[in-house]
Amino acid sequence: MAKEEGFVSELGPEEGKVSISRDVIATIAGLAAAEVPGIAPPKGESFPRGEGARKLVDTQLAEGRVRIGIKVAVIYGHPVQEVTQKLQERIKQEIEKMTALPVEAVDVEVTKVVFPEEEPGGVG
Repeated sequence: MAKEEGFVSELGPEEGKVSISRDVIATIAGLAAAEVPGIAPPKGESFPRGEGARKLVDTQLAEGRVRIGIKVAVIYGHPVQEVTQKLQERIKQEIEKMTALPVEAVDVEVTKVVFPEEEPGGVG
């Protein structure tokens, strides 16, 4: 198993190994979440990056597969099931594309409904 602070993806005997920090995975997930319409960070502002993303994104590695847990808010008026499914797909796609690590699951916890005037950059 990988060190606590990173994931390890074995490339082959000649190529060595690549370690990817949990912060990198969390940042990718946060950036992907920011691109999904109807999703907002649970505390307003914007999705944090780096170590700050760990507060909203939990990353685990089991048997060479990544499992993500993310806390988000849904903007009022957007169907929760629909936007969270898009969020799961987007996060999985981005992590697999950028790290080549297979994503086993993306667990989404909706902690709040945000009204449009509460959104970052919203009218209010």
